[in-house]
Amino acid sequence: MNDNDSTKKELINKAKNSVINFNDAEATNAAMETIRSGIDPVDVIEEGFIEGMKTIGDRFEEGKLSLMDILTASKTMNKGISILKPAAISAHEDSCFFGNLMLTL
Repeated sequence: MNDNDSTKKELINKAKNSVINFNDAEATNAAMETIRSGIDPVDVIEEGFIEGMKTIGDRFEEGKLSLMDILTASKTMNKGISILKPAAISAHEDSCFFGNLMLTL
C-alpha cells in the first residue's frame, strides 16, 4: 500500500467516523484534507460519509439510536459533502448532483 492509498483510507475512515460520532469539525477536517491531498472526493463521499450514514441507519433499525440521532448525523454528513461537492463536480465533469445524489453519465 502506497502513501496515497493509506491517506485515502485514513480520510475515508475519518469521514465515516465523523458521521457516526456526530462530529461536524471532524467532517469538515476530513473534507478539507481530502481536497488538499488530491484524493478523489467522490470516494470519500461514497466510502466515508455515506457508509457512516448506513451505519447510523443500521443502529437506528436495531433500536440503538433515535430519529434525532439520524438527523444529527445527516447534518454532519452534509457539512462534509458540501465542502467536497465543488471538487467532485470539477473532478468528474461527466457527473451531476441532485441534492446529495451524484449521477455519473
